[in-house]
Amino acid sequence: MRRMPRKWTNSLVALMAAALILAGCSGGNTQGNEPASGGQPNASSGQGEAPKGDPITLRVELFDRNNTPAGAPPITDNFMTKYIQENFGDPNNIKVEFVTVPRSEEVDKLNVLMAANQAPDIVYTYDLPTVQRYVKDGGITDLGPLLEEHGQTLKSVLGEELLSYGIFDGKQYTIPAKRVLQPQSSTFIRADWLEELGLPLPETTEQFYETMKAFKEKKPGKSGDNVIPYGQMDYFHMHPIQYSFWEWDKITEEDLYANAEWLMPGNKEGYRFLNKMFNEGLVDPDFPLHMNKDTQQFQKNLLNGYIGAATTNTNEPVYMGYLAELQKNDPNAKLAIIDPFTSADGKRPKPIYPPNGLYIMVPKASKNAEAAVKYLNWMAETENIIALQNGTEGETYKMENGLPVTLDNDQAKQTLYNYFDYCIILNGKYVSTTDELKNIEANASDPNFKDFTVESIATGTNDGVIKPRVVTPIEAEIKYAPTLKQKDDEIFVKVITAKPENFDAVYDKEVADYMKIGGQEVMDEKRAAYQAEYNQ
Repeated sequence: MRRMPRKWTNSLVALMAAALILAGCSGGNTQGNEPASGGQPNASSGQGEAPKGDPITLRVELFDRNNTPAGAPPITDNFMTKYIQENFGDPNNIKVEFVTVPRSEEVDKLNVLMAANQAPDIVYTYDLPTVQRYVKDGGITDLGPLLEEHGQTLKSVLGEELLSYGIFDGKQYTIPAKRVLQPQSSTFIRADWLEELGLPLPETTEQFYETMKAFKEKKPGKSGDNVIPYGQMDYFHMHPIQYSFWEWDKITEEDLYANAEWLMPGNKEGYRFLNKMFNEGLVDPDFPLHMNKDTQQFQKNLLNGYIGAATTNTNEPVYMGYLAELQKNDPNAKLAIIDPFTSADGKRPKPIYPPNGLYIMVPKASKNAEAAVKYLNWMAETENIIALQNGTEGETYKMENGLPVTLDNDQAKQTLYNYFDYCIILNGKYVSTTDELKNIEANASDPNFKDFTVESIATGTNDGVIKPRVVTPIEAEIKYAPTLKQKDDEIFVKVITAKPENFDAVYDKEVADYMKIGGQEVMDEKRAAYQAEYNQ
């Protein structure tokens, strides 16, 4: 029997990386195979006389995160879209049109567009069951031959191993984005509140709980009666707490891949802890009203000085601009990264991403698959990566030691706040095909918050767990994924908001319902697929 070891990332490696980052910022020259370079980005292969005839329109999906800063241009008509049109579209006689899809509803909206044959020429999602359903239904294009003919630069940047994540039924139905950084989330705390109350950074789950109680009782800073000790409540971001309660000595690799998380040993106790925090007023009391709907409410609460701690996407307070805005509103405000959620064996387990990010696809109904691959290949060229992730040298970034460093000015803030939605082949800033430390350093390029970024990456990686990969499509998951995802959110709200005396009954009933509506079928099929792949 072949066993695949669980991948726990090592905190020492992360901390060494952080140290090297900080050391590397002080001097030295960039050498080797490095995409980063000085000078103004240009169109590269897109230059030259445009083809004759009427232009084609290439429609591209664009996430609308509802986070455009005041005074910034719209997301469909800004520096990024103009750069793409001028440097790719015009030279190739292509009009690039961006089709917005709300980020919080992207799967539902994409399903509607696909079903109506109205989807853009380039679409994408993070949701694997959605991709597998499109493959099964024959709804997306095999990009393999086009990638060979028109995508050599793209192939070089992504690499064969990563591209294999986009192969289904032996065909390259998707182009997986390269995930430059793999940590999913990290937790921050108001360090100035801790200083005001004379408290240390919490280092264990119990210390975290006691700190949240202190925030509730003392109402530090400007929080007053609006204080929310712990914010950002949703199923995805609670995984570090959830994992810290799992009984890892009872969990096999097969369990990690196949089990419904609601059935994991210890999972119930993790939610009992969250239920306790809710009933004691230590989390946002209104989280069910805006979870997965009004993503702006968390930002408003944070910027108004109400939130004491939160678990967000790794480095989100920096790349989404929360930290800068918070300190503009309150110059005394300070956020510190913490990693307190501790398991029984002293580890701080948390999920981290596999190497692939978005699954990029071309619908079968599209007539512009060749143009789509050419666009992605153009995007993979060095100068275009730099421009789409950093803007214009001297205006939004400067080069230091071979790395682009974001400038602290209004133009950069209004240009780069959602750069990741235009350079879709990469999740995270990317400067080197060979040096992962330089890629980490590039993502810590904001000079005002470099330490915060480095800590966020390090703690988000610490004791990270990647679930096993099984190539076989899970038919039951394809069938039931939308229903089960909705049920996940429903259970999440119900078990956290239940009265403590009713918690066990609510948890058991809701999980039983989950298994009846498809959870059991998914779990059984996953076990069979895992055993077929690994127990040989």
